[in-house]
Amino acid sequence: MQPDKESQVRYYDERFAGFSYPNSLQLERALSILEALRSTDIDSPRILDFGCGPGWLSNILATFGPTVGVDLSPEAIAGAKERYRGVEFQAVDIFHWDYSAGAFDVVISQEVLEHVEDQARYIDMAHELLRTGGYLILTTPNAESMLAMPEKKRKEWTNQPLENWVTRRELHALLRRRFTNIRMTTITFGMGSKGSYRLINSTKFRSILTRIGFANFHDSVRAYLGYGLHIVAVAHKG
Repeated sequence: MQPDKESQVRYYDERFAGFSYPNSLQLERALSILEALRSTDIDSPRILDFGCGPGWLSNILATFGPTVGVDLSPEAIAGAKERYRGVEFQAVDIFHWDYSAGAFDVVISQEVLEHVEDQARYIDMAHELLRTGGYLILTTPNAESMLAMPEKKRKEWTNQPLENWVTRRELHALLRRRFTNIRMTTITFGMGSKGSYRLINSTKFRSILTRIGFANFHDSVRAYLGYGLHIVAVAHKG
């Protein structure tokens, strides 16, 4: 049974009631998003942080262009407005948001898709919000990597009201309905211990590769083959 909207709002209000600094894994995602933003080659882009949570990423993005952050949680938005004065924040249910089509050059979606029931509509909305020539930059957990983790560890990692992870193939299918020139990779390695993950994430194997100077190559292979915990996708509205 899917959680109702009210229970999701309560959960995220409680989650974002107190401020905490982003951790190293959130920083890794932010770096991948900024690298993707750089690759768009758009000067001073109009940016939407689509599901901004406590707003720290919106604040970083606002360094590079005028930024709007929206989120379901009024508590998260209240805190974001207090901390980050250079960003426009709105507390809205994005599926009932009165927005202007084509208003943004870049839409950022950091770890939101997996918490959305109607994922196709979510992608459609991102497409509608972008001008022609704009970009969607999206990160989301990699279903294959999540399912390669022991259940207990997986629940410790994330156990939000709605968890709807996608594989790279499923994400590509969602995106190609509306977008072109889709680029995908994965980041955050070493998570997952089932099946082929047991070898590719072996600390002994990693130690050997590090000693012979192949650690970076190992990461490149894991990224290409999709062994990262998070998928990073960049899609163009042609």
